[in-house]
Amino acid sequence: MADAPPQATTVRGPRKDQARNRRRLLDAAREAFKDLGPDAGIDGIARRAGVGATTFYRHFPTKDDLVDALIDELSEDARDAAGRAAGSTDGWTAFRTVFTRGCVPHEEDLALFDTLCRTGPRAAERGLRATVELIGPVVERARREGLLRADATVEDIAAFMRMADSAASAGQRRRAHDVLLAGLRSRGGADDA
Repeated sequence: MADAPPQATTVRGPRKDQARNRRRLLDAAREAFKDLGPDAGIDGIARRAGVGATTFYRHFPTKDDLVDALIDELSEDARDAAGRAAGSTDGWTAFRTVFTRGCVPHEEDLALFDTLCRTGPRAAERGLRATVELIGPVVERARREGLLRADATVEDIAAFMRMADSAASAGQRRRAHDVLLAGLRSRGGADDA
């Protein structure tokens, strides 16, 4: 007797109400973290979203899972910007673009990204990892082209970006970028020693 052909299984996406609730939770969490900082709580976020705690936990088993989703979401535009920068014909221009645009290209989301990264060690690590993944290719390219100090690691550059991004005003941030970039630029090996 021949084996019956395997039955095809249908993989369904989330129901519309599930997708809508998830989006409401993410939007409410953005506002809660903007208003309350890293200590925004699950109950308050669920209330803002108009759902119960059970619905929250169905989508995000922990607050860390919610923060991870928000960091990933905030990093999406930066991934696009980093991809466009990588297409530049000049390695330093690509590096400078990614360095000055940061991990989150929209000004209003920059503070939110920083807040999320301060919610705990897991979020800080995820934020650093997202930044490293975004800047790694342009860092390596600038290094290969002899444009970047050889002793500056991708993690160092991610930390410098976060330092500049924490400046109080756009003017201070521009000056911090200029100073840091001047220090990171290779001078034909003279400051690589």
